[in-house]
Amino acid sequence: MCRLAPEERELGRASNLETRQVAGGAGKVAGSEGDAKEKVLHGICRMCMQGDCLTLVHIKDGVVTRVEGRPNAPPNFGNLCPRGNSAVMNLYNPYRIKSPMKRTNPEKGLDVDPGWVEISWEEALELVAQRFKEVREKDARGLVVCEGWGNRESILRVPFEKAFGTPNEVGSHGVLCTVHLGTDLVHSNFPISVVDLQYCQYHITLGRSIGPNFATTGGIRKFAQALDRGMKLVVVDPRCSPEASKGEWVPIRPGTDLAFLLAMAHVMFYEIEKYDEWFLKNRTNAPYLIDEAGEYVRDKVSGAPLMWDPEEGRAKPWNSEFKDVALRGEYVVDGKKCEPAFEAVRRGFASYTPEWQEPITTVPAETVRRIAREFVEAAQIGSTILIDGTEFPFRPVSLNCERNVMNHRGGTYADLVGKIINMLVGAIEVPGSCLGCGKRGPVLKPGDDGTVEPSYEAVGIPFTFPPLHADMAEFYPHRHTTPQMVAKAILEPEKYHLSYEIGAWLTIGANPIKMVAQPQVFVEALKKVPFVVTIGYHIDEMAIMSDVVLPEHSFLERLRVAVFWPEHQAVSGETNSVKMICMRQPVPPLYNTKHVDEILMEIADRMGILLGPGGVYDQLNQLTDHIVGDEGLVLKDPYKLDINRRYSIEEIYDNLVKSWIGDGRGLEYLSEVGYHGCQLSRKYGYNYYYFPENKTRHPFYFYRLKKSGEKLRDGLRKYGISFPGVKDEEHIFELYKPIPVWVENSELRAPEEYDMFAINFKTPFFSSSVGDPQGNPWLRELTKDDPYEERVWINSETAKRKGLRDGDLVRIESRYGWTLGIIKVTELIHPEVVGIPGGYGPGTVQSNPRHREGPHFNSLLSVDDETFDGISCGIELAPRVKVVKIRQ
Repeated sequence: MCRLAPEERELGRASNLETRQVAGGAGKVAGSEGDAKEKVLHGICRMCMQGDCLTLVHIKDGVVTRVEGRPNAPPNFGNLCPRGNSAVMNLYNPYRIKSPMKRTNPEKGLDVDPGWVEISWEEALELVAQRFKEVREKDARGLVVCEGWGNRESILRVPFEKAFGTPNEVGSHGVLCTVHLGTDLVHSNFPISVVDLQYCQYHITLGRSIGPNFATTGGIRKFAQALDRGMKLVVVDPRCSPEASKGEWVPIRPGTDLAFLLAMAHVMFYEIEKYDEWFLKNRTNAPYLIDEAGEYVRDKVSGAPLMWDPEEGRAKPWNSEFKDVALRGEYVVDGKKCEPAFEAVRRGFASYTPEWQEPITTVPAETVRRIAREFVEAAQIGSTILIDGTEFPFRPVSLNCERNVMNHRGGTYADLVGKIINMLVGAIEVPGSCLGCGKRGPVLKPGDDGTVEPSYEAVGIPFTFPPLHADMAEFYPHRHTTPQMVAKAILEPEKYHLSYEIGAWLTIGANPIKMVAQPQVFVEALKKVPFVVTIGYHIDEMAIMSDVVLPEHSFLERLRVAVFWPEHQAVSGETNSVKMICMRQPVPPLYNTKHVDEILMEIADRMGILLGPGGVYDQLNQLTDHIVGDEGLVLKDPYKLDINRRYSIEEIYDNLVKSWIGDGRGLEYLSEVGYHGCQLSRKYGYNYYYFPENKTRHPFYFYRLKKSGEKLRDGLRKYGISFPGVKDEEHIFELYKPIPVWVENSELRAPEEYDMFAINFKTPFFSSSVGDPQGNPWLRELTKDDPYEERVWINSETAKRKGLRDGDLVRIESRYGWTLGIIKVTELIHPEVVGIPGGYGPGTVQSNPRHREGPHFNSLLSVDDETFDGISCGIELAPRVKVVKIRQ
C-alpha cells in the first residue's frame, strides 16, 4: 500500500486520459461491440531492455495507428524514442508466427526447412504437455527453460519451473552482460550500480552508456541537465560514443580497463593520499584486522572481527565503542601479526603505477594521474547535503563500469577496483555518488560480521556433486547466466559430470544461438535434445530448431501490470523515489496467438501441476520479487490465490494489483487511471538513509570472495575433481583473491596475425534485440542511410595502413569464428580496434530477410572455458581479429 507522508504526492489518481481522450474513451478494449471508432489505450513500451516507458496506444477502426509517450507520466514524461514509436510495426510484422506449428522434418539446422504443419492449439498443448510429463516422470531436472529479454513479462514462468521441479532455468541474455556481482557484493543491490545524475559533478564511465541508448527514460534528461549545470564527464572507451562527444574521451585498448583502474587507485593510495577517512573507518571493513593468512582476526568470545583502537592501544570487536580506529600500522593480537585491511589493500596496489599501465592500455600515465586528482578534488570529502530535512554525506563523484569492462577474464576484479576507488572518497550510496539501481529501502542490512549482506549473485550456489545444475553453477557459484555451459554439458555430459539427460528444452523470449557465441555449438546441442519447444514471436534461430512452436502475442497484445523500478543506466530525483504500478491494456490479437502465461497455465493444467500444493498457483503465492522486494508485484493476503481453482490472466492480475495498492482497488481501477503510485520524499531514494552513520559497512577488503573460493576448492578436493574444460585450476582460483590483482585476459597474447581487437556497442536504434529492431521497417528507414550503422568501424590511419576504404567488404576473423562487414573509416575508434555496432545477423532460412543483413559480432566470440571470467562467467567481449578485404 502506498502510504503518503506529508512531503509526498500521489501519482495516477487524477492522471487519467480526460484531456487526451478521443471518442470511445480510454481504458476500453478497441473493437468491442458498441465502442466508438477511435480509442486510446494505456500502454507500457517493450521496444528495449528497460521496457517501462508509459505510452498511449491510438486505435482507429480496430487498427493501431500511433504509439506515443504518455504526457507527464514517469519515467518518460511524454517522450518516446523511435523504437517506441515503431511498436506499431512490431504488432503488424508479417513474419510473426501466426498459429501453432509442428515440425515434420527430423533434420535440423538454421538453413533447413522444418517442414512445418499448422496444428490446433488443442493438439499443440496436448503434445507439449505429454512430452513434458514424460520428462518430469523420468527426472524433473531434464527440462531446460531458457529465458531472455524477448519476454520478461511472464508472471508464471518461474512458478511453472518450480512446480515442474527443474533447477535448470538459464538466461540467454546475461552471459555478454555479467555486470551484477560487484553491485550485489558492495551495495547488496541488483542489477547494477549507476551514477546519481541529480547531484554528480564528476563522472567517470567505462564500457557503458548512460543515456543516449535509453533515450526516453529519466536518465537522458538528467544527463543533459547534469552537463548543462557543469558536470564533467570522462569516458574511458575504445570508441568515441555519443556521451564521449559531450565530455572527455580517453581511448583505451579493449580488455585492459582493469590495468587503468589499478593504476588510478595506485595514484589515490600513494600519490594523492587524500581519503574519506570517516567513511573508511565507519562505513567499510577497511579497519578490520587481517592476519598473515588473509583471515579476519576475531574476538575469542563473540567471534566478531577486531579493529585496533589507537586510543586504548588494543584490539576490540568491530561493534564496540571506539573513539578512533586505525587504518594503518602493524599489530600483534594473541601472538599473531596483523594489520588493518586498508593497509593490506593499499600494499596490494603498490606496483600498479601509471607508467606500468601505459603500455598495457595505451592511456598516457599523466592522463591517469590527472583524472585521479580531478576525481578526488571533485569528491568534496567532508561535505554534507540536506535533503527533505535529513543530512547526508555529499560526494558528487561516481566511477561506474559495465559490460565492456566486466566481460573479460578479470572483469569482476575491474568492477571491484572501481568500487574501491569510489569508497576511497566515500562515494557509495550517498547523494551524488555511485548507487545501486534496484531496491530502495533497508537493503544495506549488515550481517554478523557487520558488512552488508548480499542477496543475489554474491551469495553463491552451494557445491554439490554430481552437479545439480546443467549450467555448471556448482563450479561457478557466482555466475550470472551460463547458457554456453548447458550446451557444452549436453554435447559432452561425461566431461561436465552431467548425471541426467536433458530431455526437453523450452525457450521463452530467448535466443542463445544469436545472442551468445559460436552459434554452431548451440545448434549441435539442440540437435541432441529429444524435444525442443519455443514460445515465440517469429521464426528466429531458436524457433527453427524447435519441434513445436507456440505463437505468443506481440507485446501490444499482452495484458501487463508492472511495478516501476529505477533505470538501468542512471538515476535522478524525478524517478529515484517514485513508487508506482502501471498497466498495459491489450489490443485485440491479430492471429491465433496466446499470452505466454495462458500457454503455461494450459500446459501445467494438462500435466497436473497447475493446482494443489506445490502447483503453479501455490508457487506464485510464495514468490517474492528479488529486484523490488516486498514492494514488487507479489501476492499478499487476503489476495493470494485459491490453489484449488483455475484463474484467468485478468483475475491473477487483479489480485496482484489489489495486493500492491492494498485498499481493494484492482485491475478495473488501474484500467481507468493507467498508473498509480506516489512520489516519495527524495531522501528515501538513498539507501544510506535506512542505515546511516556507522550502522552498516561495505566490503573494502573482499573477504566473502576469498571464502567462496576456499569453499569451492574444498568441494573439488572432496571429490577429487577439477574444473571441466580448464587445464590449470589456478586459472580460476587466481580470481578469488580478497584484493584485486592484475590478470591478463585470453586475447592479450593472441597470435600476431590477429593484430586488432573487435568490440561491440549499443546504438540508439539497436540497444538490444528486444522488439526485433533489426526487422522493423520503420527503424530501417532511419538507419539505412546512417553511414555508421551496420558497418565495421576502423580508424582512418589503420585503414590507410591496411589499404582499406569506405565501402570495402571485409572478412573479420577471430580464432573462434568469422563474419562479413562493410568498412566505415572514422576517427571515432581506437587505432587497434574494429567496432561492430548493434546485434545484427545471423538469421535463418525462414526469418525476415533483414535478419541476414549486417555483421554478426557474436560469431567472433568464444565459449571456451578458459577464455571467460571464472567468477561471473562473462564471455570475453573483445576478441583479437584479423581483417581481410574481400572486395571494394
